[in-house]
Amino acid sequence: MISKQASILPRRLIRRYHTNDPFEIAAALDITVMERSDFQRQKGAFKVVLHNSFIFINATMSNEMKRIVCAHELGHALLHRSLGKTQECLMEFELFNITNSTEYEANLFAANLLLDDQSIESLIQDGFDVVQIARSLGTNVNLLLLKLQQMNNDNHLHLPDMPSRNFLGTISDDAGHL
Repeated sequence: MISKQASILPRRLIRRYHTNDPFEIAAALDITVMERSDFQRQKGAFKVVLHNSFIFINATMSNEMKRIVCAHELGHALLHRSLGKTQECLMEFELFNITNSTEYEANLFAANLLLDDQSIESLIQDGFDVVQIARSLGTNVNLLLLKLQQMNNDNHLHLPDMPSRNFLGTISDDAGHL
């Protein structure tokens, strides 16, 4: 069962901090964000060390991908803190791996934090397709698809044929592009 907090919490954070920037929100919540240049394939990680929360982000990624990864890891920090306390931290190699509810919730949290319903609806009304909307919003098309699926499920938007939840898989570091 997917937690409703993945949808509700981002809206509350945006209202409280007057921003959807995951780096600013993490700082306001006293979560340290650090870029790591020693990551190879790894995109990011969340870890709790001595009661302090850390988000680690691959320094070699584009700014757009860093923003998505930070939002995803912020989702883990707020929704799955107990998992960050384990011996192994939550490490991301495949950002849109939605084979388990933990990863799906972190992705949904990121989609709700970074993507505004009204902006998406406006672009749809203007006739933009999914790829054009993703480019216009400066995001990855997979993150947009998650948001559209949620908007469809919440009856905020009627989309005829939604894609299967299993199609996303791995993405490369080219946010906003195919």
